[in-house]
Amino acid sequence: GKVRWTVRELLSSQELAAEGRAMNHCVVSYSDQCAAGDTAIWSICAHREAQPENVLTAALDTRRQTVTEVRGRYNMVPNKRPASAQGRAQERAGYMALLQRANVVLNQWIKREGLQRD
Repeated sequence: GKVRWTVRELLSSQELAAEGRAMNHCVVSYSDQCAAGDTAIWSICAHREAQPENVLTAALDTRRQTVTEVRGRYNMVPNKRPASAQGRAQERAGYMALLQRANVVLNQWIKREGLQRD
């Protein structure tokens, strides 16, 4: 079916913690860097029906305007086969297709905003 994508900045430690819980990774560890203005964290979500689904988290170095880290659920990386058991379970559940599409959305967003990607 149709998927609508959103890219939104996470603006509080509570939002970072919620993203970390949803994605099973440690994005909340960026709280101090975000508070200092050195890093901005962005969440890419798929909206297939009423409920948004967190798919990808991106860290942006605000000084260099460069995306420095991109992670999916369980620290999965787009275009790489998952190494963990949790990642392989996500792969079997069809998450990889969403992760790859989210990477395309991320690249479009980077281009539109005039950013770079490490």
